[in-house]
Amino acid sequence: MEQYFTSQKLNDLMTHASEWLAANGLALEGGLWIWALVQLGVLFVVYCVARLITSKLAPLVEAKLAEETKKGRLHKFLALIASKLKHILFLFSLWIAIAIMRASTWPSRSHFLSIVASLVTAWLVISISSSLIRNKTLAKLIATVAWVIAALNIFGILDDAIVLLDSLAIVLGAVRVSALLVIKSLIICSLLIWAALALSRFAEDRLARIEDLTPSVQVLTGKILRIALLAVAILTALNVVGIDLTALAVFSGALGLGIGFGLQKIVSNLISGIILLLDKSIKPGDVIEIQTVSGTKYGWVEHLGARYTSVKSRDGTDTLFPNETFIASPVTNWSHGDRRIRQRLSIGVSYDADVERAMELCKEAAAEFDRILKSPPPACLLIGFGDSSIDLELRFWQANPEGGLRNLASAVYLSIWKKFKAEGVEIPFPQRDLHLRSTGDLKVTAGDPPSEPESKAAA
Repeated sequence: MEQYFTSQKLNDLMTHASEWLAANGLALEGGLWIWALVQLGVLFVVYCVARLITSKLAPLVEAKLAEETKKGRLHKFLALIASKLKHILFLFSLWIAIAIMRASTWPSRSHFLSIVASLVTAWLVISISSSLIRNKTLAKLIATVAWVIAALNIFGILDDAIVLLDSLAIVLGAVRVSALLVIKSLIICSLLIWAALALSRFAEDRLARIEDLTPSVQVLTGKILRIALLAVAILTALNVVGIDLTALAVFSGALGLGIGFGLQKIVSNLISGIILLLDKSIKPGDVIEIQTVSGTKYGWVEHLGARYTSVKSRDGTDTLFPNETFIASPVTNWSHGDRRIRQRLSIGVSYDADVERAMELCKEAAAEFDRILKSPPPACLLIGFGDSSIDLELRFWQANPEGGLRNLASAVYLSIWKKFKAEGVEIPFPQRDLHLRSTGDLKVTAGDPPSEPESKAAA
C-alpha cells in the first residue's frame, strides 16, 4: 500500500491527469481554454432547454397517465420513463449538440461533451434497470456500484482503480484478502442472492397455481427451493471470486457454536416450520384456536413462513406466532381432519312451557341457515332440570369454520328468541324464595309514615 503512494507514483498520476484534460479539450493552455468554455456553455444551454421543455411536457404526460384505468406493468414502466423525462430530454439534446459540433469542427473539441453524454446514458440505463429490483436498498447499492464502474471506465481510469484496490490487502495465513476481492465478493454475492430470491418467488407463484398440490406441499416445496437456491448462490459467489472453500472448514466449529447459542431460537423456529409442513398438522387456510398469555386467540392461518406463522383474526389483525409455539403448546385445529364442526347452544325454558314444542322451535331455527348442515340434522336434547328452568341443548353441524363460529351461534340464538316470543314460550330468569325467622312477634302497621317532628318526639 505504501509502495503505491510513492512520489514517483504521484507524479505519474498528475501527469496522467494533465494529459487527460488536454485530450478532452479542458486544458487551460494556449487557445484550448476557449473550447473548454464553449463546451461548458453548450452544456449549460442544453440543460436549460431540456428543463424548459420538461416544464411544458411533463404535466401533459402525467395527465395522460392518470387517465389510464389499467395500471399494469406497462403503466408502471411508462410512469418510470416519465419521471426521467428531464434527463432523457437533456441527453437527447446533448447528443444533437455533439453531432453539430463534430460536423462543424474537430471531434476532440467536443470530447468532454461526449464523456458527459456517456455518463448520463449509463446513469439512465442503470437507474431504469435497477428499478426492476423490489428491494430498494439493494437496488440503490447495485445502481451506485454499477455507475461508479461505468464512470471509471468512461474516464479511462478503471484499470488504475483496480490496481489501487488490489494493492490494499492483508494476508491471513495463506489467504490474501484485498479491497478489490471484498468488493467483488459483495457485488457478485448480492447479484446472485437477488437472482436466487427472484427465482424462488417466481417458483412459489407457479407452485401456488398448481391445484393438485396441497397448501402445505406448496409451502414446503417453496421453502426447500429457496434454501437450496440461496446456498447455491453463496457457494457460487465464493467460488467465482476465487475463495478456496476448503479454507472455510476452519470456521465450521465456530459456526456450529454460534448456531447452538446465538441462533438457537431461529433454527428452532425454522425446524418447527418444516415439521409442521411435513406432518400437515397446521397449514395455510386452517382455522385454529391457540392459548396465549393474553387469552385464547382464534383465527385462520394466513401464512406459514420460515420463522413465524401469521394468524388472522376475525377483526382483521394479524398475529405472528413463532413456529415453535405450535410444537410446544396445545393448539385446537378446527379444520385439521374434518372441516365439519359441531356446535352446542345451551337454552333454558320455563317449567310451565311446552318443552316438546320448544325443542321443535329450536330445531326449526337451526334449519333456517344454509351454513348449518342438513345431514346430520340439528338435534335438541333435554339435558337437565335447573333451579329456575328446564335446560335444553341445541346441537348442529357446520361445514365452514373459516366463516366464523360465534356469529352463527348468535344468529341462531336470535332466531330462537323470536320464535319463543311468537309462540309464548317463556325464557325464565333466576328466582329465589326468601324465608324470615324471628324469635319475637313481627308487628306490621298499615298507613302513612309519621312526620319528622313526631318521629323525633317519639324517639
